[in-house]
Amino acid sequence: MYEPKGFPWEELGRKMAIVFKALGDVNRMKIIKILASNPDESICVVDLGKILGITQPATSQHIKVLQNINIVSPKRIKNKTFYAINSGQLRDYNKIIDEMFKKAFQRCTYDGDCTTCPDRGNCK
Repeated sequence: MYEPKGFPWEELGRKMAIVFKALGDVNRMKIIKILASNPDESICVVDLGKILGITQPATSQHIKVLQNINIVSPKRIKNKTFYAINSGQLRDYNKIIDEMFKKAFQRCTYDGDCTTCPDRGNCK
């Protein structure tokens, strides 16, 4: 794989691969949509499962994956855990993805050697 010298593609690529993998499931995308469209409300796993038409254990597994990338936040009330969207993190991922695409389609006139490029500040 072509990798410009001095640019953290490996590190960024690993992190975003985890995010893309977590987002690569229809039910997880639906959970994000449900929570993001109700930002002032928290919803429990049982209710999310009913909305999605899947079991509580399956819903819990999807929530766990989304928690691992910090897109949903838990809130314990008595004996139930409710989940809400972490819209700040979602916006951060959106910015990173936008930047990745923007930079991916920029032509490099220095053969990927960021250490000698006078425009390197715009690459990182």
